[in-house]
Amino acid sequence: MFLHSHELNTALKSLKKKLKRNEKMKGNFEKTVQHIKSQAEHTERQIKQQFEKLHQFLRDEEEATVTALREEEEQKKQRMKEKLEEMNTHISALSHTIKDMEEMMKANDVCFLKEFPVSMERVQRSQPDPQMASGALIHVPRYLGNLPFRVWKKMQDIIQNTPVILDPNTADPRLVLSDDLTSVRDSENYQPVPDNPERFNCCLCVLGSEGFNSGTHCWDVEVKESSA
Repeated sequence: MFLHSHELNTALKSLKKKLKRNEKMKGNFEKTVQHIKSQAEHTERQIKQQFEKLHQFLRDEEEATVTALREEEEQKKQRMKEKLEEMNTHISALSHTIKDMEEMMKANDVCFLKEFPVSMERVQRSQPDPQMASGALIHVPRYLGNLPFRVWKKMQDIIQNTPVILDPNTADPRLVLSDDLTSVRDSENYQPVPDNPERFNCCLCVLGSEGFNSGTHCWDVEVKESSA
């Protein structure tokens, strides 16, 4: 009976230890759930901030393109107004000449013969008809031609591509990653992060979000305020 009691006590102690481990694991799972929620909320904020920057860039490009279009519209409308004024002056001069010649032709023959050379000189001196200038219309292809592609190319000039992105789920609890996941710094305090299998917990290390299976890769690493 004593032997059975000893076996039961040993089994009971083992079960109690297992229960404590499970309770501890349960607590870790509950913390992980909260961490996942916090991760999602933080990531969503970052996503919205990044897209807001893109939206603002597109709004600025739209405004700049429309402003350029309106400026060209005003310039070319002004030129056409000047052409209209020139045409009105030309029409008025022609009308006066025609009227004078008609009145002269109604006069007696002596006056007609007398004024004929002067009238002919006026007709010969009359200015040529105003012509429509080349490029008078809006240069539509300048604004619509490959518009998405041109905006995309300009966006490439202001957006930096970082080939190596750090994975926060692998970072040692003493490391703090930047919001854009491109830099990391040491911290005196441990971060409240889950003890997931991917995480380093014995050395100050962090992995990139993507691995390399082949090829040769290199990049520059800037180290600041390091005592090593």
